[in-house]
Amino acid sequence: MSTHIKRRTLLGGAAGLAAAAGAANWIAAAPLAQAASVLPNPGFEAVTNGWPDHWRAFNATSSLKASIVADRVHGGTNALRISDDTATGIGVRSAQVPAEAGGWYQGSIFAFVESGSFVMYLEFWNASGTRIATATKNFGAVDDWQEIRVRAQAPAGTVAATILPYSAQNNRGSATFDDAAIDAIELTEPQLFGTAATTAAVRGGIRLGDTVFFTSRHPVEQGACRLGAVNFRTGELEYTVDLDLGNGSAGLNLETDGTHLYIGSAGSRYVWRYLPGSDRAERLVDLGTGRWVYSMSIHGDHLYLGTYNDGTVRRARLSDGVIDVVYGRVSTSMYATGVAVDDNYVYGGSSAPGRLLRWPKEGGDPVDLSGYLSDSPVGILDMVVADGKIYVASGKQLISMNIDGSGRVSRDILPEDRYVDQIAVAPDGSIYAMARLTTNVYRVTDSELIKVAQPLDYVENQYLGVAEDGTIVGVTGLGHVWWVPPGGEATVFDAAQTEFGYPDEPQSMLLHTDGSVWVGGHFAMTVRDVKQGKVNRFLINGEPKAMVEGPDGTVYAAMYPSAQILAIHPRTHEVSLLGSIGGQMRTMDMNIDWKRKVLMVATGPSSGRYDGALTFIDLKTGKFETRQDILPNHRVHGIAHNHRIAIVVGDTVGEGNSQPLLPVAEVAAVDLDSREVLWRRVLKEGWLSYEDVVLDGNVAYFMGRRPNGGWFAYDLETEQIVRQGNLGGYGSFGYDKGRVFAWVHFALEMSELPSRVNPDGELLYSPVPNGWYNNPLFNITPNGEHTWGMWGSQLALFDLPGRPE
Repeated sequence: MSTHIKRRTLLGGAAGLAAAAGAANWIAAAPLAQAASVLPNPGFEAVTNGWPDHWRAFNATSSLKASIVADRVHGGTNALRISDDTATGIGVRSAQVPAEAGGWYQGSIFAFVESGSFVMYLEFWNASGTRIATATKNFGAVDDWQEIRVRAQAPAGTVAATILPYSAQNNRGSATFDDAAIDAIELTEPQLFGTAATTAAVRGGIRLGDTVFFTSRHPVEQGACRLGAVNFRTGELEYTVDLDLGNGSAGLNLETDGTHLYIGSAGSRYVWRYLPGSDRAERLVDLGTGRWVYSMSIHGDHLYLGTYNDGTVRRARLSDGVIDVVYGRVSTSMYATGVAVDDNYVYGGSSAPGRLLRWPKEGGDPVDLSGYLSDSPVGILDMVVADGKIYVASGKQLISMNIDGSGRVSRDILPEDRYVDQIAVAPDGSIYAMARLTTNVYRVTDSELIKVAQPLDYVENQYLGVAEDGTIVGVTGLGHVWWVPPGGEATVFDAAQTEFGYPDEPQSMLLHTDGSVWVGGHFAMTVRDVKQGKVNRFLINGEPKAMVEGPDGTVYAAMYPSAQILAIHPRTHEVSLLGSIGGQMRTMDMNIDWKRKVLMVATGPSSGRYDGALTFIDLKTGKFETRQDILPNHRVHGIAHNHRIAIVVGDTVGEGNSQPLLPVAEVAAVDLDSREVLWRRVLKEGWLSYEDVVLDGNVAYFMGRRPNGGWFAYDLETEQIVRQGNLGGYGSFGYDKGRVFAWVHFALEMSELPSRVNPDGELLYSPVPNGWYNNPLFNITPNGEHTWGMWGSQLALFDLPGRPE
């Protein structure tokens, strides 16, 4: 929602006191200001006995750790400094401002953070003096003044508002505050054009009898996980049900004990148990904060779990969900991607760097079987154990071995296959495997793979199973359920064409010069002719993480996880393969150098690695030049270029790792004619990860992921930082004729940053309901007055007010 200030009413604050909710003194508000037009002491100029008038200490310790200073001010002669070296929350609360229920308010304050991190609270109070709602903004050190703004709607019962600059419990740091305010504001929504794209993207699948179950990859309908049930004998959708798995979580994987389903959910610390046909799931296993299940297997009375983000294998009792054995971490990877169990042992596998461990079933020291794996860029994607042998999906090989590693046999998939990603044990004990992208299905013999089916093409797979009569069944990541009876042809059920379908979360968006809006979704592209109201949806091979338009109108899409570059005809939507970027997996950004007719693609490697790349693609010759020497040991994240150079940024944590390989991230400049690295240097100490970069003449704007939401503007000629601040989270930049924009979905905000055109900057829309899967993207119209984007699941056209004449 864009904003117009209605009236200035009072000062503001900062915060972080959720952790201090048990303290009795935080609920005591300062006295109500006498009139809405009065701004009691917003700049801390009025002081009595060393304390600012109309401000109240959050607690007794706050009165000792907050003080009035004159050595650093934003305006006037005084400011408020908080110096926190305690383990308690420190804050100073403003006087109350009259506020009305249902109204929108913006609290703001200028902050100069020397160290640590701080929070600003906008608080609402009822007539009894009870705080009934809050909104917050986190911010950290940037070595400059920054205006912190937070917006919220006053709930029912509101009579007043306050702001609170706050240092949370266990924070250590110092910050100076000045020029606070609370404003009543009017909000304007963008123009909406309906659901931007639809999908039936799924994660997880399992067969129970004649029914195949699958769960939505993304949350639907107020954050629920949608579960679908298809009978592969009748070919009908039996039902769908939306399950509340907590935390707005969606599906990730499924397992069954023959009666119940067990649902692992991305973003949820719990494993859920579901009785088919019911309308809700129950929490069974608690994995702890920050973890969720990535692989599951049931054996006997226990559920065996491989988890993210600690890459660990655990065992839980089916009877009560209690975790009774923690076997240990598989590798340095955060993903325990495979778990298998027999009568005596538990086996755990990880993504790259792939590792295979075997533990005694009741726990103990592991045996490392990793030396029997192949050199897989993705590590292990699936594994089973049957008849005394372990079967492992290891990149382009299906490897089997005895439980001690002896008798190893490696079988290669076909050249057109990408990886083995699913393995299944049939009721008769035979083994089947399936390949990613081609969906080639193989029967595994003692020495080779025999292709038996190919129900689809260019999809990722979520499930492979075999029924008692030999019918092979599967689920794709696009929501296809397919089955192949013995000696028969494949039947494919498309859940996207049923009530299971739901709004997609766009991976990317492109405003074409013909006026159409291209929305890249999960293995699908939606092209909307807004003027004529026409929509065309077609499947593509993966997720388009970035798109650009070529000189002849061709749309180029950089795909994940294949690192393929697709060329799509702007009218017929025919898709052709331009080529693949070898050794890379996650496409991050793509620019087009119109002068040289060259694409530049930023990519990250496969999981567990650090060697990302910048690839130059000559559209005249089709030649790919992949460079890993421009930012060594970084996942390359962003590119900005002018007619002469490209500025390249990246992430030292690489792909799927928990720790950086370098102590600080570097930035590189590349000559676009010679493609030589002009310089590579550290611009900002303490920065481990850059998220985005944009150029405004000789000034480059940089956005950080680590630190989260930090930004600064750097003069390439003087080599000096000229502006900086904190966005409260990371996202993407936008640029138009000297104006620099930022869209941060974690903070639900779109803003214009201070620039040579607009020295002050402005918060444009907040809150903006997030509908993106990745970072939000600006698609600014040629006249610079609007940008296309997402408003929740809706395609939206936002005004960009304040464009200079």
